[in-house]
Amino acid sequence: MEKRGVPTAAIITHVFLNTAQAMTRMMGVPDYRYVVAQHPLSSLTDDEVKARAAELADEVESILTGQAVAA
Repeated sequence: MEKRGVPTAAIITHVFLNTAQAMTRMMGVPDYRYVVAQHPLSSLTDDEVKARAAELADEVESILTGQAVAA
């Protein structure tokens, strides 16, 4: 999507951080930004998922807009 000009924000959990770093290096984009959430996600309740999403929203917006996260 990024190559087609569509901003994207990948979200991974921290247990996949090493894999994400390796993949972005292999794909030639070692500085590709992604959001790192705490693992696990699948066992969270709906309210916990909403809270986790709220915690990540500013960083996702920053990646999508190319703007720094507001302090």
